[in-house]
Amino acid sequence: MNRERNLPLEARLFTNSLEGFLGHDADVVIEAVGGDEPARTIVSDALRRGKKAITANKELVSSHGDALSALATENRAGLDFGAAVGGSAPVISTLRDLVGASTPLSVRGILNGTSNYVISLLERGASFETALASARERGLAEADCSRDLDGRDAAAKLAIIAWITFGVRPANLRIRRTSLVPGLERLVKLAAAEDARVRLIAECTQLPGLHVAASVEPVIVASQSAFGRTTFEDNRVEVDLGWQSPLSVSGPGAGGRPTAAALLSDLLRISPPPNDRGTEATQFFPVADPREHRWLIAAQINPTSFEHAVTESGLRSERFFSAFDDAAVITAPASWSSARRLTEALEGLNAEPCIARYELAREGEVLQ
Repeated sequence: MNRERNLPLEARLFTNSLEGFLGHDADVVIEAVGGDEPARTIVSDALRRGKKAITANKELVSSHGDALSALATENRAGLDFGAAVGGSAPVISTLRDLVGASTPLSVRGILNGTSNYVISLLERGASFETALASARERGLAEADCSRDLDGRDAAAKLAIIAWITFGVRPANLRIRRTSLVPGLERLVKLAAAEDARVRLIAECTQLPGLHVAASVEPVIVASQSAFGRTTFEDNRVEVDLGWQSPLSVSGPGAGGRPTAAALLSDLLRISPPPNDRGTEATQFFPVADPREHRWLIAAQINPTSFEHAVTESGLRSERFFSAFDDAAVITAPASWSSARRLTEALEGLNAEPCIARYELAREGEVLQ
């Protein structure tokens, strides 16, 4: 209440009292507190009173979205959370417009502006500590930004996306999550050696049998690809509808102003938000991702020992190379469990492995 806000508003308009706040009537309640409580109480109270509730809180929606949605439906209220995913990029509104018309084959993208900003500075030669300090100075990162760098923030957003897109309850989605740290600086250098870039990509994909697989992990992408050209705090989401090219949305995904713009957009929207996908929508079921991918795996170990470890793991290699202090391999397509067996073996050798999905084209191959 006593915080300096540099706004032309009277101090009496602010309060630290939750009871006092809930005691005032309002047609619309906007929650941007973050975390679970008191955010959940604020939003639930508004919905029980039949009001429109707007939130930018991805943790709240990913943990309690289905319960809040049911509460909104029961009380003929509105629940809007477009600001919870993508910042100024209109991800949720785009997906909501598609529901009932065409279920996407996949939704994938860069969902965390903080980590993308840090990666962009590392690509330009900054140290990890300098990049983090810059992100905090610009208001793009909290003092503890571990959720941004280990993928938990992107995973919460992905759970919301899968809920809107495929009807999978956020708490039920099975997300394979691989942290950027430790080893991010090494991954950036290894990608550069391949004339490529590393990006933290979140993805949920439709599989046969009405199944959905999801992941948040470092991915090696071509420098001139759409994701490779998405830099600093920008987010980018691509929706594959089976067309020749994906539907995409992009914009700043971190910082106060993009979040405020997204909240304002939810506030000004005239049509009421749908509170669920509807009873007629096809329901999908979450599974662990069984697909095979190519992987870049590196370790701080001599090349001969590294190649022996790869052979012992049963992984097939497309190419070995060395860069900086790392021995590295690009694998042939393999499951995550197969790739993980190798990194676990390297951890047992104290070789500090790092891993990223590898999406560069093979020689003569053209990736769409």
